[in-house]
Amino acid sequence: MSTTGNVERALLTQLQAGHTAETSPLLARVLRNNRIVLHNYKAATIRDCRCDLEGCDRGFAIVLLPNQTLYPRYCAAHRTEHRRALHRARLAAAST
Repeated sequence: MSTTGNVERALLTQLQAGHTAETSPLLARVLRNNRIVLHNYKAATIRDCRCDLEGCDRGFAIVLLPNQTLYPRYCAAHRTEHRRALHRARLAAAST
């Protein structure tokens, strides 16, 4: 039995049922580090995005793929939690 795509199917089911990150533990967990982009493209399409980390204004490209809705929320420089923590610490040190 293939498990490929089960998380995305579960996410879509939760969204269609009207759940939000506040009412669904699955959506809350996934949306911490990812964004959901609903689309109906039949071919791969490149889309420019902005990093969602406060204080970072970098842009990065994502490739929207058919039947995929889950994409990164942060730029390559801030993909890991460790890098985001370092960035937040630098911002805090600069503001004091």
